[in-house]
Amino acid sequence: MSSIGKNSHIRISTVGIKQTGEYPMKRLSLLAAASIALFSALPAHAKIFSDAAKLGANAGAMQYCKKIDSANEGKYNLLGIRTLKEYERLDTGDRAKALIYRNKAEQKGIYLSDPLNKERCRKIRRTLHLTS
Repeated sequence: MSSIGKNSHIRISTVGIKQTGEYPMKRLSLLAAASIALFSALPAHAKIFSDAAKLGANAGAMQYCKKIDSANEGKYNLLGIRTLKEYERLDTGDRAKALIYRNKAEQKGIYLSDPLNKERCRKIRRTLHLTS
């Protein structure tokens, strides 16, 4: 086998090592570095939701949560009223988006793509209470 040149590339197979020119190493290194930088900067489950979507999901979650966590029903009612007041301030396009997320949370128990349970409801309630 001839010696491997400086611009050559190596492919390892079950048979042995062959010299090829298919994959430029600089491009692969650059692609790998860019991929690592991109994926390390974002959490694996990161999703971006608008304020209108969050507001709608919060309002729907309060309605859903008061059904499954009756011990805190009054707190969910108060937070639900507050979110509905904020809903009235939205423009038409944002109201439509908020309504979609509200219905999804209230009817299906899905809060910004995650299922609601009693513990999640309590965490959301505490967070909303702290921000009010």
